[in-house]
Amino acid sequence: MRILKWKIKGITDDFTECGCCGRRGLKRTVALMPLDADGNEDGTAEDVAYYGTSCAAIALGWAQGKVTDTARAAQAEREERDAYARRMISLYAPVEFAPVRDQARVFYGRNGSLRDTGVKATEEVAKSLAEARETLADTTTGPARPSRIEDFHPYVVIFTRDGHIHLVRRLPEDKDERQKGAAAFLHHAEVIRGKLLIVAALDAEAARDVAYSDDLVREWNAKAWQDLHV
Repeated sequence: MRILKWKIKGITDDFTECGCCGRRGLKRTVALMPLDADGNEDGTAEDVAYYGTSCAAIALGWAQGKVTDTARAAQAEREERDAYARRMISLYAPVEFAPVRDQARVFYGRNGSLRDTGVKATEEVAKSLAEARETLADTTTGPARPSRIEDFHPYVVIFTRDGHIHLVRRLPEDKDERQKGAAAFLHHAEVIRGKLLIVAALDAEAARDVAYSDDLVREWNAKAWQDLHV
């Protein structure tokens, strides 16, 4: 009988039943991807098994503490990949169908070292978006995460006088409430003699990136948001 080998992909509270012993009501389970004879991942998210930490420890031949630490580290890495993916989508999705010259300005503005190297901005934008969407669509340790422009939220970003971000806050989705909130933040910006921007993004960290970008990025960002909320 073949002895399965596993790789820990993360830890999740979306699955609370151990796929090994059947125990229910667990606070969390460890996501285990089967490996082939050469140690390569042998399956997709549908093939992942969800074990309690004690069963995962037996399956791997590890101490339970090592399983927990490894699972948390793997989950942290996934969350970092998710955060990067949200930033790429928030920056590039609005220019996905923009004129080539605008895509080039946006891409090379962030990747100046690639200018005049033969790297095509349109191809790199498409590649970055495809990889980011694939990352957020992965269901190994939970449901797919939002990845569309339709999933963007409005954020207010206030800069200090010296150009540093003072705060980032998500605004209400309701138009009237959003305008009230924006007015209050505008007053705050005036008090500290700073500058206020409103951008759309998948999360607050992505909103920071959009706010720090050039005028063209923010122009397309605003257009994408307005096109969906006219």
